[in-house]
Amino acid sequence: MWKVMIADDENYMLEAMENLIDWSKMDCQLVFKAKNGLVLLEQIKKNMPDIIITDIKMPLVSGIEVAKRIYENGLPIKVIILSAYADFSYAQEAIKYDVCGYIIKTSAIEMLPTMIDKAIKQLSGIADNTKENEERFSDDMLGRLQKYIAEHYTDKLSLSQIARDIHANGSYLSRLYKNKTGQNLFDVINKMKLEKAKEYMRQGLRIYEVAQKVGFEDVSYFSRVFRKQEGCSPREYEYKLREEKRIQNEENKN
Repeated sequence: MWKVMIADDENYMLEAMENLIDWSKMDCQLVFKAKNGLVLLEQIKKNMPDIIITDIKMPLVSGIEVAKRIYENGLPIKVIILSAYADFSYAQEAIKYDVCGYIIKTSAIEMLPTMIDKAIKQLSGIADNTKENEERFSDDMLGRLQKYIAEHYTDKLSLSQIARDIHANGSYLSRLYKNKTGQNLFDVINKMKLEKAKEYMRQGLRIYEVAQKVGFEDVSYFSRVFRKQEGCSPREYEYKLREEKRIQNEENKN
């Protein structure tokens, strides 16, 4: 059976959808009811549904934000939006996130069976191409991750921050990067940081300045990472740069 979750901050709508729609006739099971979008998002993580029917305006997290999160994470969930208003601007925003349908609440009970049938037909098509879609999704997510790293590697980064900024699960991102590249995500980030750090050191910046510029607030930690990567401390690397410069100056004189 197709798993369905519903969300609305008005009790009468939740009760109407639960009791006035013949879910079993549509081969559906109503598995969860929520009164706001935050609870709905939390439940999605625990019990992935096939279809979500959500009010467009709710406390904490709106129905549009729910649709956006599902769309940006590429989840195989069909979203049906309910609204008290026949507002084209709302409908336009919903369309951006590939919602399955937009229904005015006054006709919701009459229209929902037709819209659920549409969602099921779309899901049936998705099921036939699950592996292909998963591969396309993972490639797209890797591309977004690599782009983000290239633009932000000098920031003070954490896995939770990266995940939040690109709207993905942190553990999934870490596994995905390892599986796709054979490398640890933060090993690569630190390597990029240290290449930039060496560039700054060649420009004559002090070690504490370099550490801050490449996203290390703790100079001691920066030194440990530097030694592990380069086989010498930042101070030793500075000395090496000075020696190279001294030798080059002497050669230029001769």
